Amino acid sequence: MSLANRLIKLLKTDYLPGILNSYSIIFFLDNKVLAATIMLVSFFNFWAGFSGLVAVLFTLAIGYNMHLDKTTVRSGVYSFNALLVGIGMGTFFDPGIVYFSLLALAALLTLLLSVTLGGQLFKKNLPFLSIPFVVTFWFIVLPSSHFENLGLTQRSIFWINEIYAKGGNSLLQVYQTIDSMQINQMLDIYLRSLSSIFFQNNLIAGALVALALLFSSRIMFSLSIIGFLSAYFFAQFTGSEAASINYYNIGANYMMVGFALGGFFLIPSKKSYLWTILLIPLTSLVLLFFYKLLGYIQLPVFSLPFAFVTITFLYFLQLRTKATSLIVTPVQHNSPEVNLYTYTNNKDRLAGWYYFPFSLPVMGEWIVSQAHDGEFTHKGEWGKAFDFMITDSEGKTYRNAGMIAQDYYCYNKPVFAPADGYVETIIDNIDDNEIGQVNTINNWGNSIVIRHLNGLYTQISHLRKGTIKVSKGEFVKKGDILANCGNSGRSPEPHLHFQVQTLPNVGAKTLDYPFAYYYRQNENTDLLMQFKKPEKGDIVSPVSTNNFIFSAFNLLPDSVYKLNYENEYGEKKEEIWETYTDALNYKYIYCAQTGSTAYYVNDSVVFYFSAFYGNKKSLLYYFFLSAYKIFLGTNEFVEIQDSLPLNMVGKSKGISWLHDFVAPFHQFIRLSFRSKISSSDVALGTGLVKIKSEIAMSGIKATKYKSESIISINEKGISEFEFKNAKTHIKATCVKY
Repeated sequence: MSLANRLIKLLKTDYLPGILNSYSIIFFLDNKVLAATIMLVSFFNFWAGFSGLVAVLFTLAIGYNMHLDKTTVRSGVYSFNALLVGIGMGTFFDPGIVYFSLLALAALLTLLLSVTLGGQLFKKNLPFLSIPFVVTFWFIVLPSSHFENLGLTQRSIFWINEIYAKGGNSLLQVYQTIDSMQINQMLDIYLRSLSSIFFQNNLIAGALVALALLFSSRIMFSLSIIGFLSAYFFAQFTGSEAASINYYNIGANYMMVGFALGGFFLIPSKKSYLWTILLIPLTSLVLLFFYKLLGYIQLPVFSLPFAFVTITFLYFLQLRTKATSLIVTPVQHNSPEVNLYTYTNNKDRLAGWYYFPFSLPVMGEWIVSQAHDGEFTHKGEWGKAFDFMITDSEGKTYRNAGMIAQDYYCYNKPVFAPADGYVETIIDNIDDNEIGQVNTINNWGNSIVIRHLNGLYTQISHLRKGTIKVSKGEFVKKGDILANCGNSGRSPEPHLHFQVQTLPNVGAKTLDYPFAYYYRQNENTDLLMQFKKPEKGDIVSPVSTNNFIFSAFNLLPDSVYKLNYENEYGEKKEEIWETYTDALNYKYIYCAQTGSTAYYVNDSVVFYFSAFYGNKKSLLYYFFLSAYKIFLGTNEFVEIQDSLPLNMVGKSKGISWLHDFVAPFHQFIRLSFRSKISSSDVALGTGLVKIKSEIAMSGIKATKYKSESIISINEKGISEFEFKNAKTHIKATCVKY
């Protein structure tokens, strides 16, 4: 590769994204339109805009050359403070050799402060925000009187002359017309406050930023208004004009508090909006305090109140003993809409991530005779347990007269390990009871306690004496036979007791815990239950894995797949997918050609995607939608149902924007997913399976979206998949290298 090509690649992959992110991250967003608008606005004062850009480039260059984490440098986290310093210096000082020398030193200082503060505050999961900018500017402003060759600018005094020089009389007239427009006072202050974030007092600049903000994020746009109105009315209420001191304080402090706490660091919600409104008056008090304090040494406040209030409140939230509906954003996507939609969607569908996958300890169909907090023995500390029995078509638990244990359908049936683990405790010396009698001395009867790999324990009780097939300390795998069901202990008739606990002793306090997967019978149909707790009367059965389908979706790390397809324009293309495992042991598919990544899970019962990042026109994206969730069990009649985040597919802009505005309060649009086996010849020995899936949008007719997919599987794995919606129809064939 030639030097020119290497430079172009470096600019495209590192510097250009770093520059754009440095601008947009000021509003906690990752959006090119917003970044370009802010850059344009900054150049309304040419030397301010130029200085900001130079500071960003200088900071990025140092970051890359000093081998700081490339992803972090590219994100703009280390360079947006330098941008603010550059714009600020270009606003207050005249350019020259001394000026640019100090600008370079200031940019270096912001980087050092950003890395240092980041290293310390990130340990507490706290941001450093604009503190490096504030401190660095103090280091410039306070000694500036000693720099004889650094002069204060007079450009702002002769702003009219500069406009005339740039665009002549026509541009001057446009500016004067707009600037003299008789608009609502509140709107005027709002727009000027937005522009003040970039050291301007300009209606045009404020209007451009407002429009870009609206385009980039409806939530952030609404929070800018909420932050502004809260500050404005508080100043009116208190009669303190000092509360707003100048436009900068409204823009850089009150609005920024709204951005940070209303929609970025917290999942947007009614409570995050309410706390934003409550914290604005507090920010005003903090601002006045710093204004008076720093005024004695002639230092500007800048955005210090915003940083102080935001960091203090975030730390306060970390000390809660229980998270409420005010949720700290778990995974940051640099978009409040994506944060909201992803969180609300994953809160339910990925609930299983928080649980160890326990299976039913039985085979076949059993009825739950007593569930959590049951009416008989499941009370208090022992309330979170399950009792299982077998019934016939008439609902009876026994044949004949039911006078002996052998008459009961569940008696002597095998009992299985619910998950991998070590046998911790065994009791195997208690005789079965006569029917109708109980042993209250040996309450639990013959029992087995297993210590599982996550540190939890499961207890299985009322086993038949002499049938235990494992020994203490033995490692058992999920599905291994442990013993047979009996009638020992406090058991008037044969049944099986199961509970999850945190201690190894028999009869320990129970833990409220679900089963990972099981079938629940419903009108002669088996419904797949996922990380649920059965209720009394439920007829349940375990899930068995279809090894044929499991093998197809068992995408092992370090595998390479080649996919050939023809796009909607008839062009023949290919994508190469590679599978990896990250540092947290999460598996993902990566396509270098499109820069797309899809994280997936295969837990032997269900294959599902947990996240997608990258190009939504890539083949990997369409496969993500097609195989969003696939059942790997043997029951061919099971239909998988799930939901997708609303940001995953396109919808009409008008309805989408309306929904974004109200989404923190109510989400009236839903994106649902379904999949099931449409045909299978595995039983015939041909080894062909087709899985059909569809995505549908509901809520408002104008939002209607629908897609259909078919995934074909043969003995070699996934052979092809077809995806189509109103705009796209793609059929791809897959070959594993």
